[in-house]
Amino acid sequence: MQSVSKWVLSIVIVGLIACKGDSKKEASPTASKPNATVTAPETTGPEIPGVPEQVMVKLLNECTYVDYIFHKLPFSLSQSEDNAIDQNISFIDFKRPLVRIPKDCKPIGRKFFQIKGEIVYDVDVYLTNYCKFYVFVDKTNKPIYANYMTDAGVNFYANVAQQARGTIPQQ
Repeated sequence: MQSVSKWVLSIVIVGLIACKGDSKKEASPTASKPNATVTAPETTGPEIPGVPEQVMVKLLNECTYVDYIFHKLPFSLSQSEDNAIDQNISFIDFKRPLVRIPKDCKPIGRKFFQIKGEIVYDVDVYLTNYCKFYVFVDKTNKPIYANYMTDAGVNFYANVAQQARGTIPQQ
């Protein structure tokens, strides 16, 4: 049954990638303030391609474990159930590749995708005001793929941070 659901999810993702229909336009941050000026963050480094479809399909079909290490939170997080792993993979917004990393963005942590005990992808997780994306890196920490994070992904990390704050002893 689980292989059927992964197959169906793979087909849905492939369909979403192939679909070129109209997408919702994001509200401009200056829409409510006509005289406000918003400066886009300065970017740095070479252009980075988005995650290829075959990488996403491979992760959906074969990933057996996702592990997180957060730089400033007092715990790590692991997921080994198929549904949780698939949901985690769906936090990568295929339709929105990140071309360059904004200069002032720093990762909040790193996640590791594993297949049968072997780490196949290291991914830096960025989550601040202008930085809501993933950057897949090679063994030398050089970016190889980058995509924005979905709203569901942003909510996931906000919940993780909220739970972490609850585990820190109050002084």
